[in-house]
Amino acid sequence: MKRPVLAVIAPFMLAAAACGGSLLDGSPGSPTGAAAPSSPAGDTTRFFAIEEIGLGAEGYVTLTNYTDQPASLDPGYLCQSDGCVDLPDVVVEPGAVARIAVGDGAGLDAVALTGASLDLTPSDGEVGLYGSTDFRDPKALRSYIQWGSTPHDLTEVAVEAGLWQVTGYAPSAAHATRLRKTEANLWVWDPGK
Repeated sequence: MKRPVLAVIAPFMLAAAACGGSLLDGSPGSPTGAAAPSSPAGDTTRFFAIEEIGLGAEGYVTLTNYTDQPASLDPGYLCQSDGCVDLPDVVVEPGAVARIAVGDGAGLDAVALTGASLDLTPSDGEVGLYGSTDFRDPKALRSYIQWGSTPHDLTEVAVEAGLWQVTGYAPSAAHATRLRKTEANLWVWDPGK
């Protein structure tokens, strides 16, 4: 049974969709079917975008390989202001997803890592996908999302990287269960019970 989705759209999201791209994930245009961007040898972190975040104590981050080539999550990192989670050397097929779970990943498909030390508080937070642990380097930032409010600790880095707008955020609420990107590159949240 599908739950209803309450869509709350910030003005910057409409602008991003109207331009044919997304200011939120760092991908050129729509991630679906996009050509593989150039990348330094061995660094395929540019092939991934954050597409969904399960919120709460058993939350997760969904990364999608939006290219037409298999790619490893390594040497990627999911970072927040207080540190980074080292992604495993797991190959993700073209168009497929990998989930990084905060808990044990029970009930989730395509789990690549469990026990990730991420704070996925429903009402407010941020996550960045990086190619290194230098989370202050805008050149290392590959994909970014913040929800609930702005600014966060990594907002300035995301703005400098060209992945975010100064006043942008994905709306959320204390009872939200997940944030996800629609086919139109808009972020929506699913309300909890």
